[in-house]
Amino acid sequence: MIVIPLRYVVFIPKRCCLRGNSHMLAALHRPTLISHSVTELVQKTTSRTFGTTSLRCHNRPKYPTSPSDLRPPGCETRERNDSLKMGDNSALLSPANDPNPNPNPSLAVEESPFPLTECDKWVLSQTDDEFKCHSWDELRGLIQNNDLSVLKRKPSDLRRYMKWTASTKASYGSMTNYLLAHRLPKTWGSPPFTPISEIPFAEPADYCVLLNDWPYGFEPGIVHIVVWTRTAIATDDDKGDMTPESGKVVGDFVKRYFVDRLGPGGERKVLWFKNWVALQSVRALEHIHVLVRDVDPEIIKEWTKVQEWHKA
Repeated sequence: MIVIPLRYVVFIPKRCCLRGNSHMLAALHRPTLISHSVTELVQKTTSRTFGTTSLRCHNRPKYPTSPSDLRPPGCETRERNDSLKMGDNSALLSPANDPNPNPNPSLAVEESPFPLTECDKWVLSQTDDEFKCHSWDELRGLIQNNDLSVLKRKPSDLRRYMKWTASTKASYGSMTNYLLAHRLPKTWGSPPFTPISEIPFAEPADYCVLLNDWPYGFEPGIVHIVVWTRTAIATDDDKGDMTPESGKVVGDFVKRYFVDRLGPGGERKVLWFKNWVALQSVRALEHIHVLVRDVDPEIIKEWTKVQEWHKA
């Protein structure tokens, strides 16, 4: 909290209200001439916008003070950058910081192309410098506890994603149409798909491994991969989470495709999860999320390259 000395505060006759000593009020109520330089000093010192009548901060976010206060049904995974084609690994590097890292949060809410959760709003109230990236240990705990709703993106990434989503929906009508046009194998055709195997990830032609174009806010060294499949993954009737049987099928695939490729100790470098239905932004297209840490970029390219069986 910044305390501003009274000598720097601009008092406007007949509009300013000061509660307290009546003699001080009478003295301060007289017209006072204060230079623009003092006004600029107040603005630079506070970095906030103040009203002239109440001197209250109009830009103070009224959101929770930490992610631990939140358990919203949101913060779902989405995809980015319609200029990327399948197998393009240029997204390995995180996006650059937003040149305007602290815009008005209420304006962002009004312009959002999708409903913002309380988690999203809380993120938008921060700058990238204030944002705390997810660590590997934190991610392991969230996934083990199935506490996926608090996964979040950096504020600048979330704002860019909002802008990109609006543009993409205007051009393609839906996220599904964009993914089918630019990211998924042309050999799949359009939903409903006809997979070669009814068992998820049993047939290489039925799944596609891509980098997530819009990853969450992770500490350096963590890469976010999405595995898309045209074979349905069984879920329960409660909240659309995986059944024990389908969870084992997915776990076996992750071990076979990712963990074993990394050799001894590979299990310590790989995490995976599948959002339940309420958290999915592209429900028509089945997919899981895989996170890897400190993996050679060449191996990541090997995992995500365009496979021969996906070429039309």
